[in-house]
Amino acid sequence: MSSTSDQQPEQLNELGYYAVTHHPADARVLFPEATAAARLGLGSCHISERFTVKEAGSLAGGVAGRAPSLGIASAAINHHTRHPMITATLGSTLHQMTEGRYAMAFGRGAAQHWRAIGLPVVTEAALRDFLGLLRQVWRDGYALDHDGPAGSWPVVHNQSGLGEGPPLGLVAVGPRTMELAGETCDFVIMHTFFGEQATRSSIEAVRRGAERAGRDPDAIRIWSCLATVPDGLSDDDGVRRGVGRLVTYLQAYGDVLVAVNGWDPAAWERLRTAQVYVDAAAAGAIDASADAQTLHRIAELVPAEWLAASAHGTADQAAATIVRELELGCHSVILHGAEPDELAPIVEAYRAVRPTPARRVATNPGRFL
Repeated sequence: MSSTSDQQPEQLNELGYYAVTHHPADARVLFPEATAAARLGLGSCHISERFTVKEAGSLAGGVAGRAPSLGIASAAINHHTRHPMITATLGSTLHQMTEGRYAMAFGRGAAQHWRAIGLPVVTEAALRDFLGLLRQVWRDGYALDHDGPAGSWPVVHNQSGLGEGPPLGLVAVGPRTMELAGETCDFVIMHTFFGEQATRSSIEAVRRGAERAGRDPDAIRIWSCLATVPDGLSDDDGVRRGVGRLVTYLQAYGDVLVAVNGWDPAAWERLRTAQVYVDAAAAGAIDASADAQTLHRIAELVPAEWLAASAHGTADQAAATIVRELELGCHSVILHGAEPDELAPIVEAYRAVRPTPARRVATNPGRFL
């Protein structure tokens, strides 16, 4: 169904966007983005923390107040940057505020970053333990003398009276974390810049984890996170959103991303040892700190195949890429790296080719209908 001037378009629960994706981040853009997303008919807003002006609870509350039609997911936050009682309270507060439209996803993050700021490296055992603890305190109202891989706490309480908390998920890169999502979570968000091989193998890993845990593998909602570079951007803006975003992820977990995609490790070695990349990485997150000239020089070292795992080109071409993600077995797609107003032509083109979904999905990013 296409939008018209006098009729609200059908909400596309299978499509989401990421809030405040440009750098340097300006949290104030959250509000016009949310208004535009609701007007466009997008289903949900996803919020990823960076340790600047992008605190997930604050941003989620802003979206909840500005655009009541949108689902919201914190995707991702890190379990050990807050006391579990604060995290439980974040979840129960937003669950109540949004009347069940909020979902909470966690990520492992980069080991070198956690060491640098004095926090432990995130393990599968810690995530499994923490997710179980959250569910316990939301269900029972408290947990006493918890002692596990996530930590030890005499009392963790959450007397919310809600009976449950929001759906829980993981933002995952490698197959072991995908399996953990299948074992323990309601939904999973695959990492950005996954080609078809990585997407297929990740879905298989999620299902494998669910089956091993005795869960229904069809009960886990699977999101593709599709880097989106709208047509018509300037060369400098386009290279920042495409190459800049990709190489920033490579800074954090390049070996895993290259391996999952089956990319040429020799090409990765040439890139990671090139002086222009080394110098840019030393200055911080490349997409936020490198100038356009540096990004164009880095782009010469990035194989075209790596950037092909994104929605780019004309609106029709980007829409076809979205459809392909659904054909591969994803239930939903996040259009990552573009503001809702920029996504409007792509969303309109998608409506024209929107397939009948295998599973109907809810506004809440962690649930099916």
